[in-house]
Amino acid sequence: MRGRSVLLIFILFQVCAGQEKKFHFPDKIQAVLGSCVEIPCFTTAPPTAGRSNKVVWHVQPAMSRSRIIYSTDVSEISTVFRGRAELVRRTTENCTLRIHDVRRQDLKSYFPRESKISILRPASVYVNLEVKDSPPVPVLSMPGEMRVGETITITCMANFTCASSPPTFTWNLNGPSVTERSDLGNGIWQTASNLTYKPTENENGSVVRCTVTHFGGPTISATAMINIKINIKADEDQKANPYIGPVIGILCVILLLGIGFIIWRKRDSCLWQKKTEAISKLHLEKNALSKNSSGYTDLLERQTSSYYTIEPTARCHVPRQGRNMMKPPENESIYEEMSIKRTK
Repeated sequence: MRGRSVLLIFILFQVCAGQEKKFHFPDKIQAVLGSCVEIPCFTTAPPTAGRSNKVVWHVQPAMSRSRIIYSTDVSEISTVFRGRAELVRRTTENCTLRIHDVRRQDLKSYFPRESKISILRPASVYVNLEVKDSPPVPVLSMPGEMRVGETITITCMANFTCASSPPTFTWNLNGPSVTERSDLGNGIWQTASNLTYKPTENENGSVVRCTVTHFGGPTISATAMINIKINIKADEDQKANPYIGPVIGILCVILLLGIGFIIWRKRDSCLWQKKTEAISKLHLEKNALSKNSSGYTDLLERQTSSYYTIEPTARCHVPRQGRNMMKPPENESIYEEMSIKRTK
């Protein structure tokens, strides 16, 4: 009879337990000292179960009132956690717990219940909270080689476990940046800052630094060296033939001198041609003037010269009577003597 009673009580307990809410949460999560942490949690319940948003988070082992970290009834919360723990969103299905100002003594195991813990229903599943002294080191990714003036993207990624308060990024380089985040599951989130950057030759060999500041003040940085590719092919050609630069310079000087000489010769040729044409023109004018001068000289000589003409002093005499004109006497003049007259 006693055995039947125990069996009946056990069956009734299983039936009642089957009608309760089930809490789902990760088995472990990390928190940063001085920051915050959010333990994701949600509930499921059978359709016949009553709808209630009462949640109590206990510290394992939870056999006394001082082990309650959060409760919808504030009077039940331990003084150690009062004011530092709260639900992120108070709904029927959500039971996510947020702890502010994480301390070293928070390194414990926790679990949720719909009410206080009972000896008949001990916790078998709980979440282990690990407290870290510093945040995880961010991952900095960038091209191995950069080119001057070429736009690139540098990405800085950091993980965190306080979903509603993501960390912020600070760069030592100038440029616009875009921040995005994603859920990695089990309360772990990842945020990334993408910096658009255009390197200059002066920044070759310098350091790029990404500083991540978590909620509450903890900071962590990641650094990388900037390697700018500065026309490697030209450098190799210069190293292969160190004299190519001076030779090209000398050839350019010779070419410029040749062009200058050609221009100078052409200018002299043009001047000589103009001078020749001027001399020819002068000769032509001189010849024309000479011809005119000779005509003028002849005229002048004609005007200044004396000319002599022979004129008879008298008309021819009429033959004397009895004289034969066809046979005049010897030594007898038919005409009178002529005189010479000077004329101009």
